[in-house]
Amino acid sequence: MKKFLAYIMVGAALTVTGCDSLDLSPDSSITDSNYWQSDAQFSAFNVGLHSQFRERSYKFFLLGEPRADYYKGETAFGSATQGNELMWQNNLSAINPGVSNFADLYGLINQVNIMINKGEQNTTLDANTRNFYLGQAYGMRAYLYLHLLRSWGNVIIWTDYTEGSSLDFSNLNKSASPAADVMQLIIDDVTASEAAFGSNYSFKGGNQRYFWSKAATMMVKAEAYMWRGKHMGGGNADYTTAKNALMDIQASGKFSLLENYTDVFAFDNKNNAEIIFAIRNSREDSFVMWKDNNFTNNMLPQQNLLFSYADENGTPISELGDKVQINGVCRYAINPDLYSKGFHDADTRKRGTLQAAFEKNADTGELTYAGAYPCKYLGTLLAGAAIRSMYDDYLIYRYADCLLLLAQAKAFLGEDPATEINAVRERAYGKEYFKANYATLAYPNDNDPELYTNNSMQKPDNAGAMEAVLKERMREFMVEGKRWYDLRLAGDEYVLAHTTANEARLLWPIDENTLNKNKADDKTGQPGLVQTPGYKSDD
Repeated sequence: MKKFLAYIMVGAALTVTGCDSLDLSPDSSITDSNYWQSDAQFSAFNVGLHSQFRERSYKFFLLGEPRADYYKGETAFGSATQGNELMWQNNLSAINPGVSNFADLYGLINQVNIMINKGEQNTTLDANTRNFYLGQAYGMRAYLYLHLLRSWGNVIIWTDYTEGSSLDFSNLNKSASPAADVMQLIIDDVTASEAAFGSNYSFKGGNQRYFWSKAATMMVKAEAYMWRGKHMGGGNADYTTAKNALMDIQASGKFSLLENYTDVFAFDNKNNAEIIFAIRNSREDSFVMWKDNNFTNNMLPQQNLLFSYADENGTPISELGDKVQINGVCRYAINPDLYSKGFHDADTRKRGTLQAAFEKNADTGELTYAGAYPCKYLGTLLAGAAIRSMYDDYLIYRYADCLLLLAQAKAFLGEDPATEINAVRERAYGKEYFKANYATLAYPNDNDPELYTNNSMQKPDNAGAMEAVLKERMREFMVEGKRWYDLRLAGDEYVLAHTTANEARLLWPIDENTLNKNKADDKTGQPGLVQTPGYKSDD
C-alpha cells in the first residue's frame, strides 16, 4: 500500500533573492505517485531538509560545548543561569538531562531517510543531479548519527521512514543498537555520500555554502574515523584515513584562511572562502541564530546592565558604537579564567571572541574585571532599529577546523602538526607580529599561558602535541559547539583534566519521557530503550 506522506518540507522554495533564504511554504499532503518526478520537487524537499537542520542548531551547540570549560559560575550581567549550570557542573540526570528526546534529531533523520529512499529509486533525474542530492542526504545523516553516537553511545538505528512530519518514539518499537553498529552506519553513509559526489567539490548555486557539500561530508569522515580510531580500536589506520580526508579537502582548492579572524563571522561576509558548511539565518525568512532568539536569550547581556560597565581601556561600553547595541538575557557564565589566562593578549581571537566588562572606580579610575560575553557573532543593525538583529549564519565547519583536525590526526599518528597549528596562529597574531615572536609563539613553543584545569584532576602533559592542538582549538572555536567533542576525542584524561565531568558519566542521560515512550513491547517482544550507563532513571 502506498504511503501518504505529510512532508513538513514540501513546497519549500527559495525566496526571490535566490541565495539568502530557506523559506518554506505551509505543509502539504501528497502521494508518492505525483511527487519525486522533477528536479524542482527534489530541490524543494532538499531546501526543507536544510531548514529542518537549521531548526536544531541550538541543540548542536548544546551537545558540543556547554559541558566543557568555557563556562563557570554565575553571569556578571544579572541574569540567572536557569539550569544551564547543570551543563558545566556536569550534574545531568534523567530528570534534568540538559537535552531531551535525543536532541530531536530523529525527526530530521526520518526526513533525510525519505530523500535517500526516493533518490535511490528515482529514474527521472539526470545522474549528476540525482547523485548530488544523494551525496547531501547521506552526508547529513552521517553527521546526525555522529552526534548521537558521541553523545549517547548505543542509539536506535532508523533508516526507514514514517508517515507525517515527525518521528514518534512510541511507534518506533526498536531498541538501541550497539555503538559499533552505529559507527558502521556512519561509515557506510560517508562512503555512499563520497561515492555520490565523486570528485564534485562544487556548491549549490555556485557558492551557497549553507547547503551540504562534499567538503562537509569529508569533515564528517575525518571526525568519524578519528573517533573510531581513538575510542573503538581503529588506531592508526583510522587516523590515517581521517588525515587523508582532510588533505583531500585541502587539495580541492575551494578553501583558505581569511586574513582577519573577525571577518570569518562578519554579517556582510557570508559564504566567504573559509566556510565549509554554515547554517543559514536571514532577514528574508525571519530566522535568527539558534531559532526563537536562543542566542540572544542565552549569550547576550541586558543592555541596561551592560552599559553600567567600562571596557578594558576605561571607556564606557555604552560609548563603543553600534556593535554594543544588543539586549539579551545572559544565561551562560563565561569562565573568568578564559579571558585572563586562555589567550595571549596579542591574540586577535581574544577580543574577536569575547567582550570584557570592567567595573570602574569613579574616584581612582581603577578597573576591576567583572565578566565577559561572546561577541563573535554580532548580527546586523537594521535601518531605524535600536537593537542588533542576530541574522548571522551559524558555522558548522570551516577551513581552520579542517587544519586543526589535520593537526590532531597527526598528533594521534605521532607526526609533526606544526604546519597546521602555526598557520592558524599566524592568522591569530598577524603575520608581522607572529614573525617577530616566532621563537615563543610558534609550535612547539607557546605552552603559556597555562589553560585552567579542574585542579582536583591530574593534568595531562601540556607540552605534548595533543594539548597544543586542544589549546588552539579552544581559542579558535568558542561558541561553535566543538570544545566538549574536542576533549572527548582527545581522550578521557583530557576531559577529566579540563572539566568537572565524572568518568562514569561522559555520555548523556536519556530523559524519562523518552524512556517511558519507548518501553518494551509485549506484543512483539521488542525490548525498549535502557538508561545510559552511569545514570539511573530516578536520578
